[in-house]
Amino acid sequence: MDPFGKEELIAFYNRHLRDFGDSPLSVRWTPVGQRRRYEILLQIAADISGKDLLDFGCGKGDFYAFLNEQGVECDYTGIDLNENLIRLAERKFPEARFMVMDIEEEDLKEEFDIAFLCGVFNLRIAGIRESMLMVLKRIFNVVREAMHINGLSYYDNSPRDIELYYVRPEDIIGFVVEQLSGHMVYRHGMIKGDYFLSVYKNLDQRQIS
Repeated sequence: MDPFGKEELIAFYNRHLRDFGDSPLSVRWTPVGQRRRYEILLQIAADISGKDLLDFGCGKGDFYAFLNEQGVECDYTGIDLNENLIRLAERKFPEARFMVMDIEEEDLKEEFDIAFLCGVFNLRIAGIRESMLMVLKRIFNVVREAMHINGLSYYDNSPRDIELYYVRPEDIIGFVVEQLSGHMVYRHGMIKGDYFLSVYKNLDQRQIS
């Protein structure tokens, strides 16, 4: 990602954290919208109990809180670029593992069974497309089973918000099939304006729903 883009991204969420505090609004979700996306991701991923789980772009740990609420026991690691969000997550959930990390500059030195990326690439900033593709490739390299992604679709979003980044399905699907894996499932319309993309290491790991 463009260095100025990273600065813009960090500053954007710092402002929202200052304005909204410990609320989904601080990471640009509504409470209802955030919860619905988490529910769908958990439905898609099926049984993740006991798995090594990576929550990339974890923010202040809201997905971890949701998993706890659902009674899901897993080996959780949350990673985010924003130090202020991570520090809040650590204070709220001292039993969990959170890290400040720029995955474009640092290599992940461990593997995970499953990775989740929920709304990570929704903000339109300099270099976002290139950053998204690089991050997806790096994360898929360290997952053993699957990577589950949620984002904004170019379709079903009219009028579009100029602050947000919308992905054309044919663009990301082509990249995934050509460079990551042919074992993938693309879901559109589960939430108006969103897509859900699951990329699997092996054919028998796919969960069709």
